[in-house]
This record gives sequence, structure tokens and C-alpha cells, in this order.
Amino acid sequence: MLTGDSYDYHCHSNLVRAILPHGLTEFDVHDVLNVFQVTGLDSEGRYFMEASPATPDAFIDFFAEQDLLCALSTCPGGDLSAWGWTQATEGGNREKGKEEGKESDERGVMKRTCRPIKVEVWEIEESIRASVLKEWKPPERSGYRGMHGMGIPGGEM
Repeated sequence: MLTGDSYDYHCHSNLVRAILPHGLTEFDVHDVLNVFQVTGLDSEGRYFMEASPATPDAFIDFFAEQDLLCALSTCPGGDLSAWGWTQATEGGNREKGKEEGKESDERGVMKRTCRPIKVEVWEIEESIRASVLKEWKPPERSGYRGMHGMGIPGGEM
């Protein structure tokens, strides 16, 4: 993702490109889950991003209760400690840097703050699976009807 000429990639588009070879589409990509990024809305409702407090040994465990396809992406802006808005087509320094064999300073700094993702997939050994999952119950099907708030539920009028 970081070696191409175009730099208008973002977290969501990275995930879409990752799942396309598996016969899926953008409709199969859930909203981005920013695990190690500080993002949110300020008191005036404006989106904000802050540098990640994650350390090289930071991790998160997931327990998949059903078959799961995970697409992972590091933010193209790195850990957000050096965030900038330069796009590949903006500003003269991108082209100038390209001619000299260098990236624009802003883009290069962001790229240097990207960190690798390590993935480990674990399976519970068959010999202890029953005892480990003794209290676990499979998830129940959601009662959501797929209306997206477009219809008035019975009894609400």
C-alpha cells in the first residue's frame, strides 16, 4: 500500500482491496475499527485524530464465535504522529521529490511512522476444548429486521 504512486488510499479502501480476491465487495466491509488509533469527535462534533499510544508489544485478542475473514490494514498515515494532508497530486514538492528519487517530506515522514502488523491464529486443542468452552454459548441470531429505520414498527403510530 505504501509503495504505489497514488496516495489517496485510506483505511476503508485498503480493506476493500484486501477482500476483493475472495469474491467479496465493498458491501462486505464493515466500518473500520481503529484498534490502536485515537479518533473521535470533539465537543463541537468535529472529527479528530491523535498520535497512537500503542507500543511495539501492544496486542489485541479476538475470539471468533463464527467463521471469520479479517482484513487488516495499517493506516496509510502511519501512527498519526506526523499526519499531513499531502496527496500524490498536490503540491509541487511531490513531483520535485519524484524527480530527485525522493518522496515529499510530509509523505515520507508519515510512511516512516507505519508499523508492521503481526497476526497469530490460535485454535483450542481438541483435548481441552470442551473444558475451555464449558461456559460459552454460541451467539443468538439478532432480532434486527433489516428495516434501517425506514418503516414504522407496528404499534408505534
